[in-house]
Amino acid sequence: MASLGDSLFSELAPRFFGLLSGLNARVYLDVVDALEREMPSRGEAMERAEVLEIIERVLAGGAVLQEETDDAAVEAEPLSGRVLRRLLVAGWMEEERRSDYRRLLFLEPAAQTLLEAIRAIVSQSVASFTGRLRLVCDRLSALRFGPSRRELIWEELKNCLSQAQSGLRELRMIRKQVERYAKRQLKAASIAEALDIIYKEFSSLITQQCYREMVHARLPERLREAMEGLRELEQDDEALQHLQEDFLRTHPGAHVAMPEILRVIGELSLALGDVEPTADRVDASAADFARRSRSRIRYIQDIGSARRQQVKMIFDHVRERLPEVRFGELDDKLELPAVLLAETGLVGEGSLARGRRKSNQADRRPVAAALSDQEREESLREMEKNMRNALRLDRANRFVERLELHPGERRGSNEMEIHGEDDLLDVISCLVFAQAGGAKFFLRTLRDMEPTREILMDSKGEFEIERFEIEQKP
Repeated sequence: MASLGDSLFSELAPRFFGLLSGLNARVYLDVVDALEREMPSRGEAMERAEVLEIIERVLAGGAVLQEETDDAAVEAEPLSGRVLRRLLVAGWMEEERRSDYRRLLFLEPAAQTLLEAIRAIVSQSVASFTGRLRLVCDRLSALRFGPSRRELIWEELKNCLSQAQSGLRELRMIRKQVERYAKRQLKAASIAEALDIIYKEFSSLITQQCYREMVHARLPERLREAMEGLRELEQDDEALQHLQEDFLRTHPGAHVAMPEILRVIGELSLALGDVEPTADRVDASAADFARRSRSRIRYIQDIGSARRQQVKMIFDHVRERLPEVRFGELDDKLELPAVLLAETGLVGEGSLARGRRKSNQADRRPVAAALSDQEREESLREMEKNMRNALRLDRANRFVERLELHPGERRGSNEMEIHGEDDLLDVISCLVFAQAGGAKFFLRTLRDMEPTREILMDSKGEFEIERFEIEQKP
């Protein structure tokens, strides 16, 4: 079997595509586009004079034709004749000379096909992809029922794959269009332009058309039904046998049909499975467009505020009235109103940051030169008491260690020895730090373990403590 490249260049010469890579490719495309649009009204054929007239009209519209290597081959040739000669040599047009000396020109069918593909690539219209996918889903959903599977023919199955792939391409085209809007938004020079892109173009074309059609088409539900129909087809030997017979009928030279049928079914399943992820990527692009639009509008507001315009007007006024005087040398030459500032100290050459104020020596209170031994001991005892009374995680862990519990062993507060203030602070530390990451224990109160049970209190010295239990972590 010949490769795609061999098959293509056996039909078309390389110079056919070389026309699109030269210096004047844009001009040639514009000319062919204009000729193709005029052809239907002229019976798919034109007189040579009509073709030259259309070419001259395109060139008069501002198209610039640059010099090429063989332009000197024909002396004094008009530009329109030069363009037509290149189209004929490249094979984009054919000329038929008749016995009555008429010279009729036709567009090559391959040129028309390629032109349609180029128009689809640069099309700014947003695709309505749900139509093709809806037809595919409707046909495949019917395969859940036996009679419909027996009626399926090979051309229908191939057409379903072609339509599904085309719907996916259009869905990707929507994502590309959203990305174009995002790039245009970054170049918006005014808030009005940015809002027009959002509300007049993006909102009307993307949101109101594409997403509305997707919701109305119920595509997610239809896709699941279509996938179920494909699975039923794969398991129906009678329907597959009917497909095989129809394939061999339409392809007389083929000897094996089933691998091709199964390949198409597999590709169709993959294409349908890629619809929702592709739609999610469209959603992500739309969200990125919204984020960029918000940032662009905020940026335009920041740099285009009314205050900035007022300052610009002042400088423009100075530049027009005193073009040869530096702004610092104006003095009284420019009559401007006094500057209205709340604090004139802000105007100057120094930094706007205030300097750090130094405290006066008189504000400092001197400390006694020496402390007695008794004062030092009292300070140490006060510090020790503060540290002892502090609630800390290590204090809670030490309290649990003193209980000498095995991993997983529990002990209730009614079994703990809690006497004085220090022991109570240990318990409070356990309650405070029970949920900490470094805690070596679990703590549960009775109301957590048995919400419906009456709350019990444990008398510990001068204190009443609500019943709880501690469990040693493994």
